[in-house]
Amino acid sequence: MKNDLLHFSIPEKGRRTKRQPVSWIWCWAILCVCGIVGAACSDDDAVKKNPYLQTSTRAMLKEVVEVKFNNIDGNTDITVDFGDGTVKEGKAATLITHAYTQSGDYTMHVMAGQYEVQKRIRIYSLVALTEAMKQFREPANKKVWVMTHRAHTTDRTIPENSVSSVEDAIDSGAEVIECDTHVTSDGVVVVCHDQTINATTNGTGDITKMTYAELQKYNLKDRNGRVTDEKMPTLEEFLKAGRGRIYYNLDYSPRTASSQQVVDIVMKLDMMESVFFYCNSAQKAEEVLGITAKAHVYTWTGNHKPMIGLPGNYFVQYSYLTNGKSTPLGSSINDGMLATVNMLPASGSDVSEYTLNENYLDELLQIYPMVCMIQTDVPDLLIPALQTRGLR
Repeated sequence: MKNDLLHFSIPEKGRRTKRQPVSWIWCWAILCVCGIVGAACSDDDAVKKNPYLQTSTRAMLKEVVEVKFNNIDGNTDITVDFGDGTVKEGKAATLITHAYTQSGDYTMHVMAGQYEVQKRIRIYSLVALTEAMKQFREPANKKVWVMTHRAHTTDRTIPENSVSSVEDAIDSGAEVIECDTHVTSDGVVVVCHDQTINATTNGTGDITKMTYAELQKYNLKDRNGRVTDEKMPTLEEFLKAGRGRIYYNLDYSPRTASSQQVVDIVMKLDMMESVFFYCNSAQKAEEVLGITAKAHVYTWTGNHKPMIGLPGNYFVQYSYLTNGKSTPLGSSINDGMLATVNMLPASGSDVSEYTLNENYLDELLQIYPMVCMIQTDVPDLLIPALQTRGLR
């Protein structure tokens, strides 16, 4: 998490002094002496043994923001002015929480005994997934979300899973970008569907056997096969490109990046409330939930057992196939899961990567009348088609 402490005060002879702005260098030097630091310090930083403020510097709209002052007496009185007119009091031993209802930049003012700290926080206009997913339980809800496969649209001049494709996907009106992750030999998580770079760049090689620097020697191709000036993005770059404007579905399983690697990046960016973790097995879902119970895991239907009984709302995935062998419903919906359906080119499917067959769409909606989200390569065509059917 980023440290945004820019103002502080230290009591003198039992009296609080007026807060004054200070330079960042002086701020850091004095904070390290006083032990008042933000959550950016690493766990093995010696200063963590001293009192420090722990909270996010970015959050989604209506996301629960947690504030805690660590390494002080648990009975210490805490007052948090969240900067939006909300002031809460409590004890150091317990979390103080708040969900912002308006986007914008705010300055938190936290008083903990003798300590007084300011922390800046940015609230994005995108509603936190925990809150947004509740709409699918409302009987009156008719809206079907659209998830764009590999950030595709009908514009073939944009490379798939590229930074520029994020902007194109946002412009299409899609709610979610699906992307894939692999890890380089030196531990950098990058966004690419294949484990090799052969199909998507002007180079060849296995990502897991290449360093990140080696990957950067090659350029991405667009979907017409033309070499562009874009490089394969890291997962961090890809997520930052759309942060606060669109949700992401990270298809990391069965890709080569580990659960811990992927979750660590999402947590670093304060994006847990705008990211789904697609898991191709119940074991992978359990793995992610074991790292953090806040993860929005998302599985293939039938692999949803770890989510049964949890308080959140969870998607499971099906595939529509034009050969009449679409994925059967199974027990997932009865177990309380929410249906998403792939409308993609696949074995047994005549669905096109570049056009929309509305007869196929009608058949999909007939097979899966409870669908909450459709994954597609043509979000810019699917969205108006859903609108004409009253599903947007």
